[in-house]
Amino acid sequence: MGRSHRLAVLLVLLFLVSLSQSAYSQSTGMTGKSVTGCTCHSNSGSLSPSMSGLPFGAGGYTPGATYSLQWDGGPHVSGDGGFNLDASAGSWTSLGLNVKLQSGELTHSSDASRSWSADWIAPAAGTGDVDFTLAVLYANGNGQNSGDTWGTGAWTLSEASGSGGTAPVASNVSYVPTSPTKGTGLGVSYDYHDADGDSEQGTQIKWWRDGLRITSIDDLSDVPNSWIGRGQQWQVEVTPSDVNEDGEPVMLDPVTIGNTLPVARDLELTPTDPLDNDDLNLDYEYFDLDGNTQQNTLIQWHLDGATIPDLDGETLVSSLWTRSGDEWQASVKPHDGTDFGDVVWTAVIVIGSSNLQPSATAYVSPPGNAVTTDALQVVVGYSDPDGDPKQATEIRWLRDGIQISAYNDLNWVPPEATSKGESWVAEARVYDGLIWSEWVTTSEVVIQNSPPVVTSISMLPEGDLITTMNLTVVWEQSDIDGDSESNSEIRWWVNGEWVRDYDDMVIVPASETVRDQHWSVQVIPGDGEGLGSSMKTNARVIQNAPPSPPEVSLGGDFGGSELGVPDSIHDLVAQATSNDPDEETVLFDYQWSRNDFHVPDLDSQPVVPSSRLEPGQTWSVTVIARDPWGLTSSASQEVTIANLPPSAAWSTSPEILIPGTLSSFDGSASTDSDGEVVTWFWTVNGVSLSGQVIDVLLPGGVHTVALTVIDDMGDSDTLEEEVVLGSANSVSELSASLDGSTVSLSWAGSSPEYRVYRSTSPITTVVGLTALDSVPAWGDPVPLDMEPAGVTAETSWSETAPVATTLYYAVTTVVDGHEVVWVSGANMVSVDATAAAESIDTDPTGSPKLLALPIAALLLLLGAAAIGITLAESRRRSD
Repeated sequence: MGRSHRLAVLLVLLFLVSLSQSAYSQSTGMTGKSVTGCTCHSNSGSLSPSMSGLPFGAGGYTPGATYSLQWDGGPHVSGDGGFNLDASAGSWTSLGLNVKLQSGELTHSSDASRSWSADWIAPAAGTGDVDFTLAVLYANGNGQNSGDTWGTGAWTLSEASGSGGTAPVASNVSYVPTSPTKGTGLGVSYDYHDADGDSEQGTQIKWWRDGLRITSIDDLSDVPNSWIGRGQQWQVEVTPSDVNEDGEPVMLDPVTIGNTLPVARDLELTPTDPLDNDDLNLDYEYFDLDGNTQQNTLIQWHLDGATIPDLDGETLVSSLWTRSGDEWQASVKPHDGTDFGDVVWTAVIVIGSSNLQPSATAYVSPPGNAVTTDALQVVVGYSDPDGDPKQATEIRWLRDGIQISAYNDLNWVPPEATSKGESWVAEARVYDGLIWSEWVTTSEVVIQNSPPVVTSISMLPEGDLITTMNLTVVWEQSDIDGDSESNSEIRWWVNGEWVRDYDDMVIVPASETVRDQHWSVQVIPGDGEGLGSSMKTNARVIQNAPPSPPEVSLGGDFGGSELGVPDSIHDLVAQATSNDPDEETVLFDYQWSRNDFHVPDLDSQPVVPSSRLEPGQTWSVTVIARDPWGLTSSASQEVTIANLPPSAAWSTSPEILIPGTLSSFDGSASTDSDGEVVTWFWTVNGVSLSGQVIDVLLPGGVHTVALTVIDDMGDSDTLEEEVVLGSANSVSELSASLDGSTVSLSWAGSSPEYRVYRSTSPITTVVGLTALDSVPAWGDPVPLDMEPAGVTAETSWSETAPVATTLYYAVTTVVDGHEVVWVSGANMVSVDATAAAESIDTDPTGSPKLLALPIAALLLLLGAAAIGITLAESRRRSD
């Protein structure tokens, strides 16, 4: 790639990175835009940011004070929003939802809001004016910079003057109320104002009564009522305070406690239920809070709403003024010699009559009980002690205790208005022109039951009847009272005789019927209260019935009375039973099918030989039961020939496992009685393997080995056992040393043979990747077989370092001819052989080094051997 091409790619990448960061900053806030606005967005309309909470009306901010600010861009419609707010002085705290502080400015942390809030802490005294600048963006949410609206705003807030302290002011000081009495009480009201914004603390209130200072009620805004009396003069002085400084005291002119209006209460007229021959008496209680006595109280009487001047001031009205039906009321307007109090009224009373009350009698016809076809009539009697004639009668009808207003003042109730079981009474009263009699109630009339009638009856089932059929009676009945059927009587007739054992049975079971019998049924309808007229069906004959559908059992013949699950090594047997309702002999025929195909040669045979059965086959049999008259019934049964599961078994090689050696597990001993084993799955210490024979490397300890075998039909069997191995026979005290170019190993052990392995990389295994090792991940090193370096029966071994680097060695043992290849820390060692290179002859003059000496000796031996062979050959030829 050329230099110019690489530069172009770099510029494109920088451009993409800048675009990504720009989009991110817009959605999660931006700074430096509070004056210029969001110019990266189009502005589709004017937006006027607003902010509240700055103390413009208080003359400026108070240094160090905290102000809660809220700001937005206008109506809060849905969509995305953002802002940038900056103040030239002060600090920010208590940031609201979706607000964050960035580079000393406020901006949005999310575009999910369209209004925001935070607290601004004013700077120290002497800072002077503070400038606030705000930019607000309302986005339409289309993910683009088009169609949005933004605007800016700016405010300047000055520092409050005189923040060193201005005295507070009490204004609008006044008495409450302005014309007090003992009844209204007396207090003072005022407005407190402090230019510094200081709260009111320590304001003094002083009271004077009749020119005398009352110190015991200092600083109370309300004078206790016990101190107030009519005619007293009170004066108050208010001195506002903010604790640090007192304002100018404000003294009000004296105010005089006025007269409290008197009260008339507990007005009562007696008697409360006067007759036209009773006098009326007025009683009331006079009360004056100032203790003034009653003088010139105005008492007035009112008849039917009109004032009677002739009775002014009277507390008694003679019976000569009253008559029956008059409505009288009295009013009292109390006076204490100075003022009238409020007018108080009694309740209105109505003058009753002294006329004697008439009486009434009543009874309903027909008396006692009636039915729904009867009309009910009430007869009302009248008598009057004064001999006055009857002027009017009122009648009320009640059904089950509830008034039926449709029949008010009627002396009869039509039959269609009544129903069975209802209870009817009539109430009546009479009038002599002046007074009504008491209500009288008639005796109760109960509407009685009407018996039901059968309108249709049937014996089911329809058609021919046989002894396997239940007999059922159904009927319909009518009742003029609308009653439902209840307690009807059912009678069954057999061969013309009433059989009482079947009384009230709606269904006669088939077990009760016999061929050639004649049956009929009779119903006497009931409605729960009585029985009506009955109806009976015609007689029907019971005919011959086929045998019952056979009950079929299908299973394997295991030599007992119980059939087992069918399999391919036992005969398949069908067993059938059937009953004949007419107690006839039942014979059985058999029809066999295999996998839905008819097998004719097995017809009439109840047994299928095992030689014709295979696992997985579906066999079905249809058993036909027939009686001597040729009537038949049938039933079918189906089974699937079960597959017998295999049996898992294994052996090991060597038979007695040796810890640390490669061992074989052989599953060929597994068997399947009706097929063959096709799959072997092993689990060794949780590692899954497959194959009839597996080779694994097991150290000492407890190992869980499980073999699962699967046969050709998919059934399986699992054998799991624990294999307990002792400690591996391994070397100990293994050490390595370098002497010149010779590497020497020594160890302790008890083995007839030791095998030495070498590697130039750290040892992980002697035999490479075994079956129980997990497959290395991509890029991880794969364990390789180590290079055999030597075999010895001694507990030491040495060699010339083959390469000048760090060499890794492992020493294994042999037990009973099997190599213990398990690698652990005890049989591994390493040696730094990089110094072996220094023993190699690098001198140009041929100074032999340590590694060169054995080679020279070897060459001399080879030369001597060659000479010897030549001489021998010369002698042989000369001979």
